[in-house]
Amino acid sequence: MPITEDEFRTINEDNPVIDLAADTTQGMIYRHLLENADKAFRQREIVDAVDVPQGSVGPTLKRLEQRGLVEHRGRYWKIADAEHATASAGLLGAAAVDEIDGGFSDDAVDEWMETALDPIDGRRESDRKGA
Repeated sequence: MPITEDEFRTINEDNPVIDLAADTTQGMIYRHLLENADKAFRQREIVDAVDVPQGSVGPTLKRLEQRGLVEHRGRYWKIADAEHATASAGLLGAAAVDEIDGGFSDDAVDEWMETALDPIDGRRESDRKGA
């Protein structure tokens, strides 16, 4: 799947970006721990909860830990406190904005994207597709 130029510019080969998409093992594990931030789990419990291959959970948790997203003590793993606070603040902020302005539907965002100007070259997305 192609990525945007902005995403491309953020790639750092010494510190690669971890993919937390919902269809990835790390994304499923991360979301499970984030949604259950008040609990810590053993690896086997994570395997059962998110239905991922048992052999991938340990290495995935280590990668998430290296990024500061999760932490562990003994055999138990949980979302890192700082990560939980950041995610909660983001969700609360988004909910507050949606409550104030009613939020935007996917259709409204798609319509806006068709007419929005690119801040770099000043062209519309629809004009760029034709170019």
